[in-house]
Amino acid sequence: MGKTFAALIAIGAVTLAAPALAQSESDFVKAFSGEWQTLDPALSAGGACQVALQTAPSEGSYQLQTSHCGGALSGLSKWKIVDNQLGFLSADGAILARLGGNQNRVSGQLTNGSTVVLERLAPGSAASAAAVTAGRNGCVFYGYTASCAKSEARQSPMPSGSDEKARASVLVQLNARAEARPDAPVVATIPAGTCVVIDQCTTASDGNWCRASISNFSGWIRQQAMRGNRWPVLTYAPGCASPQAQR
Repeated sequence: MGKTFAALIAIGAVTLAAPALAQSESDFVKAFSGEWQTLDPALSAGGACQVALQTAPSEGSYQLQTSHCGGALSGLSKWKIVDNQLGFLSADGAILARLGGNQNRVSGQLTNGSTVVLERLAPGSAASAAAVTAGRNGCVFYGYTASCAKSEARQSPMPSGSDEKARASVLVQLNARAEARPDAPVVATIPAGTCVVIDQCTTASDGNWCRASISNFSGWIRQQAMRGNRWPVLTYAPGCASPQAQR
């Protein structure tokens, strides 16, 4: 295919970052082919959903293989570049997902409106959730306090009732990003002590990411971080009432 691409493809809030000197679609196909995985339990069946993007052409698209994929990814059959994004297709060519990112991590929207994060697997390896987990003594600190967060505080925020939206207490000054990736653009910085509404959550190798809404913007926030490259810290906890009780 002779279609030419720029070195950085911009698609709204999502970008496909190309490898050096990549200019053609075939270059991008080679760059993004390989083994990928999502740790989101809603998209898995009997194990983490793994997708192998192949370079073999198939009627205007490229072949792929899946294992343990469920939910909205259960019907994956092929992939191709769609409107400058990675497109995951069903057997009849319907688009199931559009993703952007870099050669190690991509994220984007499923057709049902939810978000998926896929991370590249090194040959013969499998990721586990989450890369940022408890320290040597089993402690993830509750914000910048000296207290360890209880297990219930480390869960994804959930609605408290049939008519309630999920909410979270932000424990540290936290960047909200355009996508559920550490390298995605920052759309806002949320002060500690803010109560945010949570639209949806997903899981990656670095833990839970949730899309938070506050004021007139929304962005993805990561639930765990490292302080000083040493101490695991909980950045937000479910619910907004009596945060002291969650420590």
